[in-house]
Amino acid sequence: MILVTGASGLLGSHLLLSLVKKGYRVKALATKEKSKLKALKIFKAYNIDDEALFSQITWCFGDINDSEFIYEILEDVDYVYHCAAVVSFNPHDLQAMNHINVQGTEVLVNMSLLRKVKKFCHVSSVATLGKTTDGSEINEETYFVNSPLNSNYGISKYNAEREVWRASEEGLQIVIVNPSIILGPGDWQTGSSNMFSSAYNGLKYFSHGVTGFVDVRDVVNIMIKLMEHNIHHQRYLVCAQNIAYSEVFNQMHDCFGKKRPHIKASKIMAAMVWRLEKLKSKITGKNPLLTKETVNAAFQKVYFSNRKVVAQLDYTFIPIKESIATISKIFLAQKNADK
Repeated sequence: MILVTGASGLLGSHLLLSLVKKGYRVKALATKEKSKLKALKIFKAYNIDDEALFSQITWCFGDINDSEFIYEILEDVDYVYHCAAVVSFNPHDLQAMNHINVQGTEVLVNMSLLRKVKKFCHVSSVATLGKTTDGSEINEETYFVNSPLNSNYGISKYNAEREVWRASEEGLQIVIVNPSIILGPGDWQTGSSNMFSSAYNGLKYFSHGVTGFVDVRDVVNIMIKLMEHNIHHQRYLVCAQNIAYSEVFNQMHDCFGKKRPHIKASKIMAAMVWRLEKLKSKITGKNPLLTKETVNAAFQKVYFSNRKVVAQLDYTFIPIKESIATISKIFLAQKNADK
């Protein structure tokens, strides 16, 4: 029996799909009952409209910070995939990130220890890794250091990872994945999936920042392989390619038949925009489109190494251009279906 937390999110819902297709018995943890409709939408996105397959999932709805609830649902669970997290670069979400990302992880690993879970896969982030000063590739041994450039999200995920490592010292068999930006069909208004909505609506501005990207299907496949192999007490950076944001958005615009972004954004211009967005957010109560953290990321050039996962799992990643084409096709199909 497998438990998947964050089961209605981008990664969690794709993981559910792969696990049930492989014949595993799965429990899915989500906060609200309506959340499972998001997961069902992912099944349908890949033309898997099999209600019988989806009905094999046992859904559990509750708070990951409720230790009694977590202890109860872990009763017959052998393996845990911990995907639940608040991903935000809005300073107002700091408390929520600490509550779910850090405290929720602490509860989950503690209850997993009590229930003698056989193996625990924790989804971390490249944000928990350090930065190189010479532009060389970041790998699993590039350790986190305090820096003004660290996001609140990155700090929360780093502290969550510390809880997992602590549990491993207490006897929990663990493996950690550190994905770069995950691309996949999901909630088109939030997270990385919102990049496709933005491209569909058309963007004028671009930056030459560089970072890592990976297809959600690759992250899922690697997680399952790591759990099925006799690998533990290791972490793996999961990144298909390092690409400029401008090139990623160019490819998205091309898929939608839209004019490519053609105005290069300056740091001064971006600094003005995020401050205006902050003011606008205070007035309207809505999340800002840009924050100081997202602007900083747009101008950074960071490169990630996938050598460890490629070598140890003999893994071949989906090219990002292919990922973007597939996801854009799903986006357009859902857009037409909603009309």
